Amino acid sequence: MTPLRRGLVFAALAVPGLMLGAACVSSDDIEGIHRHINDVEKEVQAVERKSSSKEEVARLNSSVSQQTQQLLKSNADTGVKLNELTAKMEQLEAKLEDTNRRLSQLSQQIAETQGDLARMRGGSPPAGGTPPVGAPPGTDTAVVRPPGQPSPSELYDTAYGDYTKGRYALAIQGFQDYLKAYPNTDLSDDAQYWIGESHYAQKSYKDAVGDYDRLLKDFPRSNKAPAALLKKAYALVELGQKAEAIVQLQYVIHEYPSSEESRLARARLKTLGIEAK
Repeated sequence: MTPLRRGLVFAALAVPGLMLGAACVSSDDIEGIHRHINDVEKEVQAVERKSSSKEEVARLNSSVSQQTQQLLKSNADTGVKLNELTAKMEQLEAKLEDTNRRLSQLSQQIAETQGDLARMRGGSPPAGGTPPVGAPPGTDTAVVRPPGQPSPSELYDTAYGDYTKGRYALAIQGFQDYLKAYPNTDLSDDAQYWIGESHYAQKSYKDAVGDYDRLLKDFPRSNKAPAALLKKAYALVELGQKAEAIVQLQYVIHEYPSSEESRLARARLKTLGIEAK
């Protein structure tokens, strides 16, 4: 029995004791005292149940609080790991892009050297090379630099630097100069693509569509073809040509189903209220 209960029962029992000491007590009085004791016991039990219930609620609240803290910590740890993975992926993508550019520059330098050797010998560039992507049949792979003309890598890097710094007009001019001087290198299709991107960044969407179409026409096997198709669709949306844009987006999904451009095309179709087929 708890101290509270013992005290209440003792108090209840003390009452008849006092009464017996004062006078004779009838059976009815004793029965009434018993009823009174029973009522007191019931009240004690009710108090004990309430006390137990409060303790149980307190324990439950403590348990819920601990679980909540653990869940929040787990979510925070997961978020940190996800951010770390995303950062690593971005770093790998940047390294891959840089490696591809370096390989293209190396290819240009080799082709340029072959062209210089061919001019020095007074003959044609060495045969046996594979024409660049999108180049007409029979096109030589060697790049012949006109006297006083910057090298292909110098022209391209300057134009690309202007693009990354938001100097889009200069970038367009630089890439156009590159294409005029070196129309059939490994980066000629890239140059055409960045002209379109520069116009798109300037919100010259009609010009951008024309630039992307030219890339797809002149360099149909370019690795920039999926991106050009996707950005052409984006530009058509901006021009209010929704039906044509939807056709372009669905074409991207059909032709390049495993590409990142396909995923982006599906997402854009969803924003247009269209479910990709």
